[in-house]
Amino acid sequence: MISKRIERLSDKVRNTQPTICIDRARLATEFYKKPSIEPFILRRAKLFKYVLENKKIFIDADSILAGHMASRMHAVPVFPEMSAWLREDLETLDTRKYDNFQFLPGEKDELRKMVAEWEGGTFGDLTNAQVTEEEWTLLKVGVFTKGISQLSTMNLAPDYDEMVKKGYRYYINQCKEKLAALEDMDLETMGKKITWEAMIITMEAIIGFAHRYADLAEEMAADCDDPERKEQLLTLAGDCRVVPENPPQTFKQAAQLVWFTHLAFMMENNGSDHSLGRFDQYMYDFYKNDLAHGISEEYIADVIHEFKLKFEEMWYLRNEFESEAYPGCALYIHMMLGGMLADGSDGCNELTDLILHCMEDLQTKEPCVSFRYHDNISEDTFRLAMQVALKGGSHPAFFNDSTCISYLTRLGFTKEEAVNWAVCGCTETVSQGKSDFQSQMGYYNAIKVFEITLYDGMDPISKKQVGPHTGDIKNFTSIEQLKEAYLKQQEFFLRKFIVLFNKMVSCHAYAVPTITGSCFTEGCIENGRVLQQKGCDNRWSAIAVTGLANIADSFAAIEECVFNKNYLTMTELVDLLETDFEGKEDMRQLLINRAPKFGNDLEAVDKYAHFVVKTLDDEGKKYKDGRGGELTTVWATQSYNVVLGRMIGATPDGRHAFTAMADNVSPMIGMDVNGPTAVVNSVNAVDSTIPQSGMLLNQRFDPAIVKGEKGKDILEAVLRAHFKKNGDHLQLNVVDDETLRAAQKEPEKYRNMLVRVAGYSAFFVDLDKNIQENIIQRTVQRTV
Repeated sequence: MISKRIERLSDKVRNTQPTICIDRARLATEFYKKPSIEPFILRRAKLFKYVLENKKIFIDADSILAGHMASRMHAVPVFPEMSAWLREDLETLDTRKYDNFQFLPGEKDELRKMVAEWEGGTFGDLTNAQVTEEEWTLLKVGVFTKGISQLSTMNLAPDYDEMVKKGYRYYINQCKEKLAALEDMDLETMGKKITWEAMIITMEAIIGFAHRYADLAEEMAADCDDPERKEQLLTLAGDCRVVPENPPQTFKQAAQLVWFTHLAFMMENNGSDHSLGRFDQYMYDFYKNDLAHGISEEYIADVIHEFKLKFEEMWYLRNEFESEAYPGCALYIHMMLGGMLADGSDGCNELTDLILHCMEDLQTKEPCVSFRYHDNISEDTFRLAMQVALKGGSHPAFFNDSTCISYLTRLGFTKEEAVNWAVCGCTETVSQGKSDFQSQMGYYNAIKVFEITLYDGMDPISKKQVGPHTGDIKNFTSIEQLKEAYLKQQEFFLRKFIVLFNKMVSCHAYAVPTITGSCFTEGCIENGRVLQQKGCDNRWSAIAVTGLANIADSFAAIEECVFNKNYLTMTELVDLLETDFEGKEDMRQLLINRAPKFGNDLEAVDKYAHFVVKTLDDEGKKYKDGRGGELTTVWATQSYNVVLGRMIGATPDGRHAFTAMADNVSPMIGMDVNGPTAVVNSVNAVDSTIPQSGMLLNQRFDPAIVKGEKGKDILEAVLRAHFKKNGDHLQLNVVDDETLRAAQKEPEKYRNMLVRVAGYSAFFVDLDKNIQENIIQRTVQRTV
């Protein structure tokens, strides 16, 4: 049961009309009007300080934790210095179909003026200026998308394990000691000096921000007649005097420190994808200490609920294209539960169980709760996690410790460092406090590359020759010739994609440093360099890839229907694709039904999925990212399977032109007919250990077959089968078509129904109908 206070807070968070807050935009525009020749790192630190000192703050009448991104509940701040896209999208922010936000009276006009003042001078303008005409063409035809070009460097998993023991003052003193030790000065030393000074300004600013809330809470307490609320406000004020400056003493103070830190990441540079890490591990001692001092578990649960609602209330402003690709305002803030410890023992504890029970009482779309499985996992806690997932709240997702740890050890982490892993993004694993990782390279559209291969390097939609000539497929006599042509196109386009990303990520190093995150990542203070300047020694990026099932099914269809059985010729196949099977539905059905399909545990098609995953990963490993880091791959789509699908014509697997592709590494809609065990066997035939940033697998179960203990037995069998063969991830929706259709017809009755979209969850009724339909069309598993 949740308290009345949490009921009220949850209702406000869920039902308050999302609005655009231009408070920060005013402050940033005002700050940058003041002339300065300071180094850009100091300039950004002082901007952040100026914002935190002057932004409007409030404490909700039901809150016992302090801090909001915006000046009012459920509002989204604007970062005019980052977002060149605002010039094009500003007019439709309050009317667009996806994640629209309303303006307060007069503020749209005010923002319009500010955006005009920033024209030509935003970070987006800087990154756009790096893009060549050829790269713009490839972006427009959908070969790939442009990552991290309108927002900050992302993907932080700070060292909360140590931070909750030390507080910010420890890190500030480290910087001061470094400054005091400086003697001779040269170019490199000056860079370090400036960086340490910027770090101190940033951390002191966040401490000052907390003190502003302490002052406000004390003022509110002085005017409060309710003794209970007065005590809550005075406690809140005391907490904000302690953290984040000093080590927390209670569970609530520790939660407040983590929240202030995460809030700072979001507010400094328009970032997201920041991980909470192993929350049940670094918070466990505070939990035990509170209980020992008479604090009730019910009170701690209340703190957990509000802590989660803080993240639920956050919004992130994307352009219209990305708002459709990430519907429901995904933030990808993961909270990790369970998993093994450094000595191999199980990390599940009483706090793990409490958080899971809290999820039964109140599910939120943020943070994304992820459960770490290993062979010695507590069976009771594992069953509890499955029970929560099967209740239909779409959390937690399940990850396999052994595979995820191997990802990091192969990247050079020690076993102890790798064990302390968390998720940033959808499935991408990082070591807490020791990683500089980029999941936002953009999306490499592998099925589009396959389509271009079919047309000898030409995009059949725009009729532009965008790739190299690799042969007229009408003359091909074997599947090997097609594979060879595909690899040549892949080599060409992947290099183009990496070159573009490296320009984008390099711009960050000279314009928008991530200072707060650098303070809490190993190596940055020690080296006197921020993350973007190679402050952390462990650097890598992930190439996000789409279209796996469609490529595998297309290769298999051509091999079986053209070369093996001679049902049609390559010329006839091309004609079918160019006309989108018009008048030839029988031939489309032949391609669908006479060829094996990925997701059914069939080697004849799974081998092609393996071929695509392996060759792409191998090709990526020939390069380094712009920071000298490794390149990994991750197979995940978000809703780009719908968005990018509109840029792709008909494909040999029988898919109609401009329709959605398969999501993530899931089979194409309706093609998996042998149950969930066959699906995970197909995914594992690909070899989940190859893409070191993961393979995102969605599965949807009929509620009727996963009820009670039998349902947990079924899910456990699927999970154990998947993880035994090195599968790394599985997430599920437990909802039937009838419920989803009812939610479409009467959304007001299903306001709080969560569904898993990709590596995040969203409220079903908040999604665009196209995305809703894509979720409804996913195969419903009714057997094992």
